[in-house]
Amino acid sequence: MAETLYPERQRCKTCRGAFKTHILKGLYCSYTCAKHPEPELDPAKAPRECAYERDGKFVSKRKFRCESEIPDSIMSRPDVSVYTCSNCLYLHTGTAVKRELKASKSIGSMEELAEVLVKARGSATRTTVGKVAGIRPIRIKEWEEGSNKADPTALFELLKLYRISLSVGFR
Repeated sequence: MAETLYPERQRCKTCRGAFKTHILKGLYCSYTCAKHPEPELDPAKAPRECAYERDGKFVSKRKFRCESEIPDSIMSRPDVSVYTCSNCLYLHTGTAVKRELKASKSIGSMEELAEVLVKARGSATRTTVGKVAGIRPIRIKEWEEGSNKADPTALFELLKLYRISLSVGFR
């Protein structure tokens, strides 16, 4: 059963006192009651989920106590997400950021493709990656070792997981 949150809830879950200055996670009246450390107040030192950069200067994100406080002009946008900040325990809104091409590499052989896949996997095991991607670890090994009989479906699952896109260039 889901808990009642602010604005229906009018008292702190821990101390049962009325909400005054803070309403954290819709349940608590203070960081002590929430058993959470005081948040970083300086936007320059706050984590990315609690502050953003505007005109070369870091600014705190707008804090909301509940979803009903978020203006309709923000909520009506399809790219807006609402999340609870792990720094301040208030609600913030975020938008999908346009992804830019970070790096590109020309691949001309199976060995080069295998090298890219091994680098993208990093320190994770093939078993772990296989579970997340939904493919067998042996299929990952085939691609990373440059096998000619490797399953193309497994490659595309790996590329999707690693957030690597393929592009074709004509010379």
